[in-house]
Amino acid sequence: MPNCRLIFLLVLAALISLLVTVPAAADGFYEDDLTIAFLPRSLGNPIFLDAFEAAQKKAYELGVTLEWVAPFDFDSDLQVEMIENLIRRGVDGIVASVNDEEAIHRVFQKAMANGIAVATFDADSPGSGRLFHIGINNYKAGVEIGTALVNVLKDKGMEGQELDTMIMTGFREALNLEERIRGFLDATADDLKINVVSILENDDTVEKSIILLEDYLKMNPEVDVIFFVGGWPFYVTSDALPNFRQWAQAGGIAVGIDLFYDALLLQREGLIQYLIGQDMTGMGAQGMELIVNYIRYGQVPPEFVETGLEHADESNLDMLLEIHKPWLVK
Repeated sequence: MPNCRLIFLLVLAALISLLVTVPAAADGFYEDDLTIAFLPRSLGNPIFLDAFEAAQKKAYELGVTLEWVAPFDFDSDLQVEMIENLIRRGVDGIVASVNDEEAIHRVFQKAMANGIAVATFDADSPGSGRLFHIGINNYKAGVEIGTALVNVLKDKGMEGQELDTMIMTGFREALNLEERIRGFLDATADDLKINVVSILENDDTVEKSIILLEDYLKMNPEVDVIFFVGGWPFYVTSDALPNFRQWAQAGGIAVGIDLFYDALLLQREGLIQYLIGQDMTGMGAQGMELIVNYIRYGQVPPEFVETGLEHADESNLDMLLEIHKPWLVK
């Protein structure tokens, strides 16, 4: 049964326009009345809950209004439509996780032409001319998870084998996900014989990722390695992933990017060998502070603000399970 925290957050997020208004500061009320809109890629992916909580807390501290706005499942056209609506309403700032595509370039540029500060978090759109991006170095994350796979396979004495590999991603158009794949392939090129046999796109949705994974392994149980570019299928127990569990118990090797409580439980069962996580809390809090300081005080942030990576393997798994809050998404 989901815990109260998760239910509360998902219900609030699903309201589409969540307002958190506390215009107070340590030295009194701010004279401005800023509204900052955050657009995660989707409301249906719990990975963004930490960013929401952190942005909400920072909005309280800074005395601004937060609007948390997104489609339930990622839909680029609907995201553009939502940004158009924010422009019409005249919000002061927008921080969004997006695909780097022409439609986003146009709507971001329209927002900026209307005096709205625009930045990105998690997934970037450098071609849009946005003010800044805050997030991980996705290529570096791909390199580090690839390096981790090399070490895992060397420990198992499998580095000399040709390894049929499936990659699961969200959209091939997503720059952040493509950079992770590029880093992964570069890091494994010299040490492993990686043969990418399939790249599955799950449309950035949890439900579809689970269906794709289970169907794929039912038809292709002989695949050796799976690289999860994001943690979409990891929000359920292993009971909901019987084919994946059987495959992993038979010797399949899985590594992935995104680290949270339920993913760590799967790792503790031995179904995932290595995880790398990104700091969504930092993206939410620091992203909010940077855009507000730019609007209020003209403080121009760096074009890229890099948040750190977190690694999970057998050596620190128990500690991470103590640190990370359980979302219990079942």
